[in-house]
Amino acid sequence: MNNNIFDKKLTQEDVKSLHKSRKKNSVKTENVKAKGLSSNLDEFTPSATTPWDSKRAKHLMRRLRFGASYSDIELYMDSSAGSIVKEALDSAQNGQLPSQPEWYNKYPPPQGSSQAEFVQYFEENFDLVLEYQQNWVKEMFENPFREKMVLFWHDHFATEQMKYELAPFAARHFTILRENCLGNFKDLVYKIGKDHAMLIYLDSVENRNGSPNENYARELLELFTMGIGNYSQNDITDISRALTGFYVNFFNFDAGFYSGFHDTGEKTFFGRTGNFGYDDVIDIIFEERADEIAEFVCSKLYRFFLYETPNSSVVSELAEIFKSSNFEIRPVVETLLKSEHFFDEELMGAMFKSPVDYLLGMYAENDLLPNQEFSEIQPYLFFVMEQFLFNPPNVAGWPGYRSWLSTTTLPYRWIIAEYVGYYSSSNPSDPYKVDPIAIANKFEDPNDPYKLSYDLAEFLLPVDLPEDELMKLPDVLLGGLPDYEWNLGFQGAAGRILNLIIHIRKLPEYQLM
Repeated sequence: MNNNIFDKKLTQEDVKSLHKSRKKNSVKTENVKAKGLSSNLDEFTPSATTPWDSKRAKHLMRRLRFGASYSDIELYMDSSAGSIVKEALDSAQNGQLPSQPEWYNKYPPPQGSSQAEFVQYFEENFDLVLEYQQNWVKEMFENPFREKMVLFWHDHFATEQMKYELAPFAARHFTILRENCLGNFKDLVYKIGKDHAMLIYLDSVENRNGSPNENYARELLELFTMGIGNYSQNDITDISRALTGFYVNFFNFDAGFYSGFHDTGEKTFFGRTGNFGYDDVIDIIFEERADEIAEFVCSKLYRFFLYETPNSSVVSELAEIFKSSNFEIRPVVETLLKSEHFFDEELMGAMFKSPVDYLLGMYAENDLLPNQEFSEIQPYLFFVMEQFLFNPPNVAGWPGYRSWLSTTTLPYRWIIAEYVGYYSSSNPSDPYKVDPIAIANKFEDPNDPYKLSYDLAEFLLPVDLPEDELMKLPDVLLGGLPDYEWNLGFQGAAGRILNLIIHIRKLPEYQLM
């Protein structure tokens, strides 16, 4: 393993090496039982046994956004859970979208250009992809819940930039996800199928009359709407015929429908027969498989926000809300995040942090934004932790959950924890420096090494440490110093606090959220 990963510039060859296989895979969860003592979707109401406390506020921040600072938690303690959720969803739905990059319409060289011109264009294009990823991380801090939903849909409607290639196509794809992240799911499905990136990624541009390509039809049913077991091969075959006729022009970015490529013959799927086209496909699957679509999408939302094995009764109730709202996304998400079930003790710390949650959570806890140097290395950090944004491993998205941690990725997490903690910028115009004394001063008695150690653990960890592990923390902080000599004025105090923070971030419990 390369300990100098922060000197590494990501290359196209690196990304290609990570994605040698497009075979669909998933983490098996059949034997993982659902969690939650309550299936109540009523809005959370604090009580003597379930108070609105820092533990629940941190739980909400880890799921609603990408972590929070101690000051953030204190601020949210003065609000209600419901009002925090509503404010986050309002901001996601109504906030100003980022402006399009200046290269949004940067076309490739015209046909007939030299090979050198094309090589230069695609080298620059890869740098633009990395720039766009860096800007996405900035957006995750600016409007965290909106971008968390964008991350969900990026995984749900998975595409790989290494196949559709062009950065301007990535910008168009993510604009659709942002604009519709809490809107109408049927509308989102409709728009995604005509998107440049998706048309190329699942070979819709090769799906033509007399030579159908079934890739998009299959994934539309299996992964994007209703799940396996709710359709037949005949449905896939005739839906693919109905979806023929779309094209993308690489040279001027024109994308649309050409009737000469479309199969005008009669098709039969889901019990309907007719000369169907694209619009008919979307209408029919939502009419004939409404129950299955609602259950499938609500299950995926549950797994993203709560736990890898959904609570079936909660999902069924959410599915009814989804259908009754004509497939509006917001009512489902808002109901779930405000619910008594969401704040169930069993669901706190029940998820594995994704690489994005892991890295951005550390920034948030440090009460710092990544500076330019951090922004430039972020693509490689996500790459080595195996969540390279814009390039999930295949059309099924990232396996997620337990697969985030492996003998390959966990050591990289430890290295990154050290770097995020110890790194400081010497450039006064581009600062990044963790202030451990300021962090310690947020707690009640930072001059007590035992209380400070336990308070830091409580702040950083979503679950309690075993007693023997908890008792080791003051020793890590003191580093051999007698406890009676500890105080924040001690010359080495800042470094020892950082040592403890990094030690905690390497613990198994810190990998949870």
